[in-house]
Amino acid sequence: MTLDADPLDLMRDAGAFYEAPRDAAGRRAGPLVGYAGKDAAGRQYVGEVYVNFARAERRPALLQVFARRLLAFAEGRGIDVAGAAGFIGAPEGGKAFAYQLALEAGRSYIYPEKKVTAAASATARESSDMVFSRHEPERGERWFIVEDVCNNFSTTAKLVAQIEGYGAQVAGILCFLNRSETVGDAYEPRAGQVLPVVAVVRKPFGQFAQDDPAVAADVSALNVVWSPKKDWPRLAAAMAGAGPG
Repeated sequence: MTLDADPLDLMRDAGAFYEAPRDAAGRRAGPLVGYAGKDAAGRQYVGEVYVNFARAERRPALLQVFARRLLAFAEGRGIDVAGAAGFIGAPEGGKAFAYQLALEAGRSYIYPEKKVTAAASATARESSDMVFSRHEPERGERWFIVEDVCNNFSTTAKLVAQIEGYGAQVAGILCFLNRSETVGDAYEPRAGQVLPVVAVVRKPFGQFAQDDPAVAADVSALNVVWSPKKDWPRLAAAMAGAGPG
């Protein structure tokens, strides 16, 4: 593994990347996946692509490659990583990545804990809040928020508010994949506040409301994996069954 290797190819090699296969006629031949974001009706968005960062966490050498690339990107943009207290890992996906970033940068690492507020159901993923109970940022400190995948930035918004509630500041957002269709190199949690966003991979994949004609039939047929990490064997089998291409 090298800094020049395509990160998504490395994730494919690690068995950590899913893209719904299609048949010879171009029809979807595998299940959709549920995303964390919700539409205006409160229903989970669905899509065809899923990055399972939990599988990358099993390979510290892979995390090291991603961390070094991300820090190089931040340095190239003139972002002061050394001047920050360290990295806050958003549970659960950002925790191992934040630890690796802290190790590479020689900074501190903390994280909030996830508190489940609603269990997963047949049509939705579980819901949760975040609580700083084991570690917490201190007044005047500057911290980077670290996530595995950024899209709707709902988790980010909650963390920014919590960190600032302790009198600390957010220096920026770091992630492996930024797949947002609306947020690129900067995120504005509120008017007048602009935070840099740095990602190893910047690539929108798209998401659909459950009643979108592009996915409605699959949703109605329950051809959706709502908890991709927990039901990863089903997704892996769908990709393996697709054969070459």
